[in-house]
Amino acid sequence: MCSFVPGQAVAIGPAYALQEIGRDLPGELGPVEPLVSEDAGTKSDSKLARLATVVLRTEPGLEIHAVSRMSARLARYIESREAAVDVNHLLPLSAESVFGRLGARLSGLFDHRSEAAGTRHPLPAPARTALLADTLRLSPFATREASAIRTLLRNRLGPSPQAHKVAILDSGLSSDYTGHRPIRFLDYANAGRLLRDAERSDASGHGTRVASILDRILPRAVALTVGRLPAEPAHLTALTIARALGDIVVREAPDVVNLSVALRNDWFVCPHCRQRVPAPTLLSSLLPLVIRLAGSSAPCTLTVMAAGNSGQAPNSRWLTEDVETLLFAVAENSRRERARYSSIPDGPNCDLFSVAAFGGDDPDETGGQGVFTDGTYGTSFAAPFVSASALLAKNRLVAGRGMSPEIGRMAQELIERARRRR
Repeated sequence: MCSFVPGQAVAIGPAYALQEIGRDLPGELGPVEPLVSEDAGTKSDSKLARLATVVLRTEPGLEIHAVSRMSARLARYIESREAAVDVNHLLPLSAESVFGRLGARLSGLFDHRSEAAGTRHPLPAPARTALLADTLRLSPFATREASAIRTLLRNRLGPSPQAHKVAILDSGLSSDYTGHRPIRFLDYANAGRLLRDAERSDASGHGTRVASILDRILPRAVALTVGRLPAEPAHLTALTIARALGDIVVREAPDVVNLSVALRNDWFVCPHCRQRVPAPTLLSSLLPLVIRLAGSSAPCTLTVMAAGNSGQAPNSRWLTEDVETLLFAVAENSRRERARYSSIPDGPNCDLFSVAAFGGDDPDETGGQGVFTDGTYGTSFAAPFVSASALLAKNRLVAGRGMSPEIGRMAQELIERARRRR
């Protein structure tokens, strides 16, 4: 299966630079469009607000040639890390096959057929809410982990926890979910562009799972926003996620963004040795550029990504080695060992930017526990624990001497400290 959208080459960078690309390219150049929606309340000095995108539609098979030609036109901006050009990689949500079953299960719980007429009748709202709450119950071990981190956050976050915000980009949030706080919902299902007045929804249940963990851990005064990405894997591209991430960072100014996408094997040319190196698809240079600028924006937004599960290519730092605001969540079991299903990020200083948290025991372990009582596990569900810890670590660093490579180590130490005190 092709790991990118056929017939597309995408450039992202300052709008004025993209306007200078010119003609005589191998395809039809689309309009230059702002990365962030114009009504997002952007500040004139925001680097993300100045970014724009343009798509060159070319013949399938000529994508790399098109990328090369566009890169030549934007060479000085690429060298200064202001722009990037790449094919439009497909980055489906992490563990899609597992949580497709969750979506089917929820559909079966919320609807039932009349035996007489054979028609569907949705259950009353209170019954749906109760069934969803039962599905989202944390396992005993996950409950203790969440409680320990929550206690630490409550004691250490400072006198104004309401000044903090965490955002999630995932499959959405169920309309039947009742949380511990008002949760803001933003719908980016339209290719990463914000849909106005959209109702809460979550086709797979994955985003609702992630949000429920963070809602359980974070003090109630901390604001929580959930952004919905497209449900169809073919529509979940690097460009779509870049647009959604840029918009939610500028619009919400979150301290942390929790993002779970799966990867597919790819390759790139090492900028140091010029050799072809097998690597994950995240090396699409579109998304790392947005993550880098999000970290250098006014809220110094941290991005937390799942490291990946077995059967998926692990995340890496090969093209993000200069980014100090990207952390990878590795899953541990209840014995505090790395779970066998959990990938480990590779690349420069990957250990400094990897944080381990409970993601569930391996499914073949006798008596093992998932993160939820139904046994659900994965690095996607270790990520919310890491995001909560990263919020406190970032708060301490920025309040002191600013962001530094110590962020990963400090987030890990905070998780360990919370465990010792419980």
